[in-house]
Amino acid sequence: MFTPVSLPRWGVAATIDEPAALVAAFVAHHLAVGAAEVHVFLDRANPEAEDLLAGVPGAFVHRDGEDGWARAWRNKRPERVQARQKYNASRALDQFGLDWVVHCDADEFVLPDRPLARELAQVGPEKGWLKLRVLERVHGVPPGQHDIFEGGFRLPWLKRAAKGAAAYDAPTALLLNDGLCGHTAGKAVVRAGQGYAIGVHFALRDFHKPANDVPYRPSKAARLLHFDGLTPLHYMLKMLRRATTEIKGDAVPYGRARTLQFTRMAQVAADPDAMADLWWSAQGLPPARAAALARAGLFETPAHGIAASTRALFGDRVDLSPTAFDAALLVHEAPLIARLRARFGFDPEALIGG
Repeated sequence: MFTPVSLPRWGVAATIDEPAALVAAFVAHHLAVGAAEVHVFLDRANPEAEDLLAGVPGAFVHRDGEDGWARAWRNKRPERVQARQKYNASRALDQFGLDWVVHCDADEFVLPDRPLARELAQVGPEKGWLKLRVLERVHGVPPGQHDIFEGGFRLPWLKRAAKGAAAYDAPTALLLNDGLCGHTAGKAVVRAGQGYAIGVHFALRDFHKPANDVPYRPSKAARLLHFDGLTPLHYMLKMLRRATTEIKGDAVPYGRARTLQFTRMAQVAADPDAMADLWWSAQGLPPARAAALARAGLFETPAHGIAASTRALFGDRVDLSPTAFDAALLVHEAPLIARLRARFGFDPEALIGG
């Protein structure tokens, strides 16, 4: 008699400090594509997100430091957000009974081409994690959107650097890290029950040591969609936060291209037109450039259904229009905006709908 093999249960863990609509979409999408559980660790209070997720099967909301930061240095809240991300993801891996855990951010969405659980069932015991390769959303012409998840996706150049670079002029190429604004490292799906921890991008053998030495292989079933700024304003605020965040007097280290992005954004923060031009240079993709990348195998338009999954779960309780998202950003990021206004003369109102 045939006995069906039970598939592993995989889930998602994310440390999130974003408007409630994005939190809802993150949860709805991952439940729709097969996650058994989605664990949202709120980096600060977000009552609207908690209300939306209350009673959603498979959705679990955790408040910042609810366990007293038991594994952290002197039981203190880690100062760097990356350390809090590692802490929360590792806690999910240890404590919540899942077989595998994906660690990603609220602007990153796992996109399986076939059921991820079936691939995980076939991963040999010698591999501790799967790497999700990243695709980064870009904006087309015109740059307007019906919802915050529209657009095509570019791939990192990797071994096709010459073909990728040929699609860009030299000033724009300086803003890119192997063809992307954000990271090219991807994210990890980590096997539970082995004593591993989860770093920002890969599994850790020891929670307190950063070495990337756990054996892995690339996922063949799923990739990661990175929306590096859901709207132009979202991207600009992200860059200006990085330009102004200091930890004990030391600027948070980032790569050359990313540093150039947020340094230049800070330099033009009082000029909405210049900010929009910089955003377009970094994240816009005119048709000719998109065609050149497509010929090189570096541009795709995968169907992800994020907005549809969000509507299916939340109906009209969640508005994913860019206008609504930007309005929510003005409220959610009010302390940051006040700081930027005082320091740079930054005016977010002039950027709404840009």
